[in-house]
Amino acid sequence: MARLFDFFRRDSLTKRLEKIKKGSTQEREKIIQEYIPFIIKTLSDKLNKYIESENSEEYSIGIEAFNEAIDKYEPSRGSFIGFAEIVIKNRIIDYLRKNSKHNKVVPISQFEDDEKNKTEKYFQTEDFTESFTLKNEIKELEEKLKSFHITFFDLEEEAPKHMDTRANALRIAKYIANDKELKESLMKKKTLPSKRIIEEMGVTIKILKRSRKFIIATVVILGSDLEQLKSYIGQTLGGVQSGL
Repeated sequence: MARLFDFFRRDSLTKRLEKIKKGSTQEREKIIQEYIPFIIKTLSDKLNKYIESENSEEYSIGIEAFNEAIDKYEPSRGSFIGFAEIVIKNRIIDYLRKNSKHNKVVPISQFEDDEKNKTEKYFQTEDFTESFTLKNEIKELEEKLKSFHITFFDLEEEAPKHMDTRANALRIAKYIANDKELKESLMKKKTLPSKRIIEEMGVTIKILKRSRKFIIATVVILGSDLEQLKSYIGQTLGGVQSGL
């Protein structure tokens, strides 16, 4: 699967990790808090059981491993999420080895084989969606966009490349999503209500044409129950600028 959501958060996570490398403990704490669901899911998938966030040694190991991933990550390793997942799972394997006397039912070799099969894939891809729980929401979004004749390939090709342009497109999308008439017009006619947007927001038709598919996709997300995707957009540099 292609890097479907680079068009929403280009360089966002990388820049945040760079801040941490420069000593920002506040940014580190924020990222850890945001990715707790990912850490728990990774641990639960590996151990085949739900992991509690309180009084759990496995959870503590997951947090430590995520911190380790932050410290050791380099862009040349590929996706940070893929890298973090590997680090977390490797630390859990180490934990299981050390405690094998008390965990006879855990097939350690099965975990190791699984890790060997996945390591190469994760180091070669930057696809966040393959690593986290966005997969179902992405499938739903793909279906929603079909009625607008928009594909993910279209978004990758035509999404704004510069942060200011992306922030402006997100600002327009938020305006449409918050205006009942504009939103209903878009959903019914499957096209941007350009005239009103130009008049009310003072933007040019050129801007709308260049970011049309990106704006529509964002409006669809903001008007849906795709909560993770909404959060994902809000964490982008453009999203922060646009108040999303």
